[in-house]
Amino acid sequence: MLLHVLIVVGADVSTVRQPPTIVKQSVKDYIVDPRDNILIECEAKGNPQPTHSFPWGRLTEFFNIGKDPRVNMRKRSGTLDISFRSGERPEDYEGVYQCFASNDLGVALSHKIQLHVSKAPLWPKEQPKPVPVTEGSSLVLPCNPPPGLPPPTTFWMSSTMTSIEQDQRVSMGLNGDLYFSHVLSRDAQTDYSCNARFLFTIQQKNPFTLRVQTSEYNCISIYSRTIPESTPSFLSPLGTESSKTVLRDQQLLLECIAAGRPTPTISWFKKGGELPENKATLENFNKTLRVSSVSEEDAGEYVCMATNRLGSIRHAISVHVKAAPYWLDKPTNLVLAPDENGRLVCRANGNPKPTIQWLVNGQPLNSSLPSHGRQLLGDTILFRSVQMGSSAVYQCNASNQHGYLLANAFLNVLDMPPRMLGPKNQVIKVIENNRTFLDCPFFGSPLPDLRWSACPE
Repeated sequence: MLLHVLIVVGADVSTVRQPPTIVKQSVKDYIVDPRDNILIECEAKGNPQPTHSFPWGRLTEFFNIGKDPRVNMRKRSGTLDISFRSGERPEDYEGVYQCFASNDLGVALSHKIQLHVSKAPLWPKEQPKPVPVTEGSSLVLPCNPPPGLPPPTTFWMSSTMTSIEQDQRVSMGLNGDLYFSHVLSRDAQTDYSCNARFLFTIQQKNPFTLRVQTSEYNCISIYSRTIPESTPSFLSPLGTESSKTVLRDQQLLLECIAAGRPTPTISWFKKGGELPENKATLENFNKTLRVSSVSEEDAGEYVCMATNRLGSIRHAISVHVKAAPYWLDKPTNLVLAPDENGRLVCRANGNPKPTIQWLVNGQPLNSSLPSHGRQLLGDTILFRSVQMGSSAVYQCNASNQHGYLLANAFLNVLDMPPRMLGPKNQVIKVIENNRTFLDCPFFGSPLPDLRWSACPE
């Protein structure tokens, strides 16, 4: 049997006043293609509607939108469109930006947006000389790509655009260099060119050619040569120990590349425990250890071992895990009625431990005018017996040397009778003996008590 349930709710909430809230913004590290126009996003909501002429700070300056013909602010938004004609320089707009959205109840801030224009610098002009090497010796061909933004990805090819085959003996390192555990005479049959792939172009370095010097024929056969064998030695990293620092939640990349003949095999272990379960993978013929989403428990000493039939060597890498600030208790919006009490809490952790700074409407709290009933206790702001006119937007900034967090949370002091929200006279169709859920959204300040009752048909 089909039943009908009538829900009698509904009210206009457009008259509820609310401080501004940032709802959309560009990423903190913002890299743009120089061939495209620049779009810096900042959108906010509130009631009254936040002002649309949001001041954008560029370093220590402010944009005068009306005087810069290349800059346009979108209607009902703080988003900037910066357009360019041929020959104009987008680099002129590199810098740090921050958006302020305000109405008569407060000011909300975006995070700081570092704008970079992608760069693909040219390789330095050079003509590599032929590289002499003895058969059986190790070799490193340097790549040294020009520093781009973002950094390029590298790969090796011949001058005829044929990929260089890689294996346990020959492989590319994390730095882009090409490593030979030992060189064979056939390695001279091609040349070697490092390529750098940027966002919108690929650049090729002038190729290396190898001159492999072979040993004399031995006395056993004129068709074979004696290629000396050698114990393992590390090409990267050098020495017996090194250290590496990685940030929490990022990926850890450790690398060991060894010389020797026969080609050494690489194995990994962690002192005092196992490699991180479900997070550790071996790549590049076991020469690279990748650990995803690093946590503090992944710190410690990692050891790689290179082995062939003549012996083995070890290299110990001491891994330290630091952390940019991360939220433990992010402040959330607070709605109070007159004479009520409340609190805003901002707790963050990191390594090193972050410092906490409170702001109100974009200004440091400790330099703002005193407010009745407001008290700052470390990471908490207490409000006692709030009054109409105390509404504001508070910002919490948690920062250390590895980064920062910024959160907006408003205090909105309202004195409003209960209101039912949602569509009016809503009819819900349900099947007899089946479960259903009835939702009754409501609002009021102070927070109303809610009671249900069944209406007669």
